[in-house]
Amino acid sequence: MHQIYRAALVTGASSGIGERLARLLAADGCDLVVVARRAGRLEELAATLRAAHHVRVEVLPADLTTPAGLLAAESRLADASRPVELLVNNAGFSLSGHLADVQADGAEAQIRLNVLALVRLTHAILPGMLERRHGGVLNVSSVAGFLISPGSAVYAATKAFVTSFSESLAGEVSGRGVHVTALCPGLTRTEFHADGHEGTSSAPAFAWLDADRVARAGLDAVAAGRPVSVPGAQYKAIAGLARIVPRRILRTAGKASRRD
Repeated sequence: MHQIYRAALVTGASSGIGERLARLLAADGCDLVVVARRAGRLEELAATLRAAHHVRVEVLPADLTTPAGLLAAESRLADASRPVELLVNNAGFSLSGHLADVQADGAEAQIRLNVLALVRLTHAILPGMLERRHGGVLNVSSVAGFLISPGSAVYAATKAFVTSFSESLAGEVSGRGVHVTALCPGLTRTEFHADGHEGTSSAPAFAWLDADRVARAGLDAVAAGRPVSVPGAQYKAIAGLARIVPRRILRTAGKASRRD
């Protein structure tokens, strides 16, 4: 069953894939709640989308790694008088480096944002969606979640969680009018990978995906009820191989790509 969403909340909407998702949703006529830490950038985005597409755009500045920020987003999602039909859990970040070399607080913050916030926001909106028998949750994961990634161990583990969580939750709500999808892109040209982030500056041109195409793939997948979306033929192949190749081979490949 293909779904049309009339109101969406997008986290991490101030830049990158999150911004592209917000722009595409607005172009489709969807009202928005945009969430991120940078209030100024959210206000600029909201003004642009209102003018271009005549949709309602609510700005919710919040740091989802903090209790106050998370509570603000949860409360908005649970507001039955202003129902959100699509939750886009896009906010996330990565710290490059071996675990022994990074700050413990930084590693914890990745887990708080990439995992804890995503689960809590999904938990906040799910009862209303199930009651209405209509809704969608699009969780932005990564192809890294299928792989073994020395130098990005925490990030890869959080994304493995997101994909597994999404697939399992999709099974829980199957047949109840709610779709759950994990969007698993590879390297995508956004601010996330700017300035050689995660050592990607030397990646070949064919490895890069277009952010608008990634965003559209995710929205099409959740509307259609597909539990996993892996944009790009090259990353579909990688994800498929990762599911069938013995783990010892993946570990060897991970060691070969390790950045010391």
